[in-house]
Amino acid sequence: MAEFYDLNPELLSFIITLLATSANGATDLARLSATCRKFLFLSRNTEILKVVNFRGISVDDYEEHQDLKDLLCLCARAGNQAAQSMLGKALLENDAFFWRMILEHDVPLLAQNAFANGLLRHQKLVRRFISDARGEDISIMRIPLQCYMIICFGYHIAHFSGILLAVADMCSYYLEKRVNRVREVRRLPLRGVNMALPILTRPSGRAHRERVLELYDAMFNVHE
Repeated sequence: MAEFYDLNPELLSFIITLLATSANGATDLARLSATCRKFLFLSRNTEILKVVNFRGISVDDYEEHQDLKDLLCLCARAGNQAAQSMLGKALLENDAFFWRMILEHDVPLLAQNAFANGLLRHQKLVRRFISDARGEDISIMRIPLQCYMIICFGYHIAHFSGILLAVADMCSYYLEKRVNRVREVRRLPLRGVNMALPILTRPSGRAHRERVLELYDAMFNVHE
């Protein structure tokens, strides 16, 4: 009688891909990889690592993945955008382990795991966080983002380039959205208010991000 392990590698990889992209993809793939060497080998396929779903894992959980062979690190190296965004937040919060990984371990790891994306660089990881992170996460990162810009370029360049102000506007936008969401729940009906007053159109969250990324790319010369 044929067993699950006897299926051809292509079919097994397809099944593992479905698992990796499910609602709890990252957690389920990590559990599967721990069952046997065959599943560990198949789950380390670059194409699978690129699409692992990290939505079931909080962006603040990066401290639980401080291992060079951890799924988070492997996925980031394979080009998984969600994993790269998590690492970007870790760097902004000055996580010593991930900074050391970026600065000390990239060259030997690149030789061992020759992924097409090449080295993990802090500029691209932070960019990924700015581009893809949830608004709730962006809203509390004003100081870390501004400190990162100042450390990289010095205060005068960061200030006169406009990126510090752009970061402040972006983070304030998302913070205000969070506050307004709470107010909406508690809001009472307003009386005597002229609801026909014109409403000024404000820049969207995407527009704020694009402004920050435009300045960021010009300063770092980083492009997707």
